[in-house]
Amino acid sequence: MKKLEGNKLVALLLSAGMATSLLAACSVNTDQLGQGISDLGNAFNTTATEAPAVTETSSAASSEETSGETSEETTAETTPAATPTATPSPTPLPQRVDFSDYTEIDLTDSFEVTVEEFEESAHSDDDTVEFAVFTGNRLVITEADNETARDAINLVVDGFYAEAEGAYQNVVAQLKSEYLANGVIENSGSVRVNFEYVTNGRALSVLMVYAINVGDKTDRKVDFATFDMLTGHYITMSSVVTDTEGLERACKTALADAIKAKALEAVQPAVTATPTPTPATVTTTTAPTTAETTVVETINEDDLPKASDFDVIYIAPVASDTEGVHKATVIGIAKDGIIYEADVEIDSYADLFNRYGTSVFFG
Repeated sequence: MKKLEGNKLVALLLSAGMATSLLAACSVNTDQLGQGISDLGNAFNTTATEAPAVTETSSAASSEETSGETSEETTAETTPAATPTATPSPTPLPQRVDFSDYTEIDLTDSFEVTVEEFEESAHSDDDTVEFAVFTGNRLVITEADNETARDAINLVVDGFYAEAEGAYQNVVAQLKSEYLANGVIENSGSVRVNFEYVTNGRALSVLMVYAINVGDKTDRKVDFATFDMLTGHYITMSSVVTDTEGLERACKTALADAIKAKALEAVQPAVTATPTPTPATVTTTTAPTTAETTVVETINEDDLPKASDFDVIYIAPVASDTEGVHKATVIGIAKDGIIYEADVEIDSYADLFNRYGTSVFFG
């Protein structure tokens, strides 16, 4: 059976009700009445038929669109994303001594430092023009009971060497560009890197310097580091002393005094002994006495650096041949950039060191 839709059913019932009322009320022309009822029913049928069709179509389209979007979203979500390659972070340099894992033990003889001398240069393709020369030495810790300490120290010194090598490559690139543009270069360049180290068996101190020269222009980079060879920890001045400023002042004065004493020693010849006869007026049976004569050349002390002339001061513990005497190499950088260094006794400064500093410098 065909099911009538709601609007059509209402239209038919309304038509039937109106026809019955009119027939009961009076006598009318039934043909015209039937035609009117038929027209009214058609009007309801037309209105009721068009609306649902639009609703069904919209619903179907919306369903299809929703289904399509859901399918696409589901597909996008199930597609695995590419896993990025993890980049290891560089190991941070220790900024202070970690007292919690400090152990006071004697070092073994397996801690070995190797210094390699090297030289290399860069030329034009036809070898007629030398752009720059890279010379100096490279320091590497090759053996150590504590591999962590070895790696930590090498991390610092290798980083400084890589910086010097990068400066050399920059000089080569600049001069090569000049050569390609002009066919000649005004001045060749050079980069020299140098590592100096001292140790007292417990701490290793390294002075690192590289200089860049192109013509009359010179740039220099200086760095200094002291390491605890037990752990590889970076030792700073503040980590070993209780009065940093006091120790720096004392070391600057000691360095200036040592430089002056060395200068005097350089210009002073060896002491000679000249026999002096006893005056004739004195009768004596003793052997002739001798008197020492010393000739000292003068020096201009104004040309020597004073304590106040040092902008930067470093102190590195070193071994001493005298029992009960402790020494350190004091390194000072003057305002004009010149580097001075001298070995000084530090026992009179012992009260300026903390407990850890005492074990490193006086142990």
